[in-house]
Amino acid sequence: MNRLRGILILLAGLAVASNGCDKPHAKPAAHSTTAPASLPAGSATIAGTVSLSGKAPVMATIPNQPCHDGAKPLTEETVVTDGAGRLANVVVYLENAPATGPASGLPAVVLDQVDCRYVPHVVALQTGQTLHVTTSDPTLHNVHGTSIENPAFNFALVAKGQARDLAFEAPESFPVRCDVHPWMKAYVRVFSHPWFAVTDKSGAFRIANVPAGTYTLVAWHEKYGTVRTSVTVGTGGAADASLAFQSGL
Repeated sequence: MNRLRGILILLAGLAVASNGCDKPHAKPAAHSTTAPASLPAGSATIAGTVSLSGKAPVMATIPNQPCHDGAKPLTEETVVTDGAGRLANVVVYLENAPATGPASGLPAVVLDQVDCRYVPHVVALQTGQTLHVTTSDPTLHNVHGTSIENPAFNFALVAKGQARDLAFEAPESFPVRCDVHPWMKAYVRVFSHPWFAVTDKSGAFRIANVPAGTYTLVAWHEKYGTVRTSVTVGTGGAADASLAFQSGL
């Protein structure tokens, strides 16, 4: 039964891929013709950490035996903190930053599949930038992105080293899943400007090349939503803009 299900998913993925969803093109966006003027590239830096105040919830262990021989056990990744409560996988960005147009020449952002887990759990990229989806697993996966502003996609990767490149024309946020292994989930954030970052394992982030000014800085987390703070930077300056979520525990 599992083998039949895998074959059906593979066929569905290949059918979608044949329709050109390996490089999605955005639907025309109603706001695209009225986007504000672009900000010039700046020289300031906004950096800091994102933390979780209160007790972090216990993440469940995921039985990973259906993945492949030798696959390691997994721990659910909704909330990932270090020993000091600093929070990973948080997207930090400037709110309402003017669109700068599609990215050109930026390195690809990689989304891998390792032991039936998306790595990293959260990725962020700019419109026009390449999302390189690959797999390190010797097993069948399908990559199912439920985007709305950009066409949804669903394609199969069946062997280690296979890959497909995607690009997006409209900013949005959406999850990516594997229907074969339902615990697999990642989040993709697409921005129309370059002023964003994703916190690392120590909760740290850094946003470079910010024009001088005062901004609303937003931190987004899949469980805790958003928090905001105001930050001001001068030309060539640096600002510490640490943020915190409340766990409620």
